[in-house]
Amino acid sequence: MKTRHVRWMALLLLLGTSGCIVEESIGPQGPPGNANVFTLNFLFTMREAAFNGSVASVQYDVPDLTRSVVENGAVLLFFRDQGTWTAMPYTFGVESPDLPAVDYTVSMGFGYEVGFLEVFYEASNETVALERLPDREMKAVVIDGWYYGKKGTDLTDWETVKALFDLED
Repeated sequence: MKTRHVRWMALLLLLGTSGCIVEESIGPQGPPGNANVFTLNFLFTMREAAFNGSVASVQYDVPDLTRSVVENGAVLLFFRDQGTWTAMPYTFGVESPDLPAVDYTVSMGFGYEVGFLEVFYEASNETVALERLPDREMKAVVIDGWYYGKKGTDLTDWETVKALFDLED
């Protein structure tokens, strides 16, 4: 009788816990990567720019800038100058040829929305000949569903961003 009681207990225990066991089939983990991050390389040229007062801008169609990127991710933009990638926005001063003082400033910036990216130069006054400003090699980093947003990472440094997301030059 004792054996029969133990068998029933074992059977009840087995039936009671069998509904809670979930077996998940997971394949081997792949290498760390950047499935939700990609880069776009492009040339910002003044011949493609639209001029509006003290602003020269170029708009780019970027279908990969999805609503998820706009609402939950991020877009970082860098320009190449003298062999270095520099984060945008960025402002530089232009000295007067007559005096060792800043005559005006030019800000480089960008904005984005679902499906498009706009890059611009903005001068501090309307007399600046924007068409003379240099073309720039640019790199956009598009991050969808941004896990690193609160990690305290310096996203203004291209080398840090490249290492963090395992990107290539």
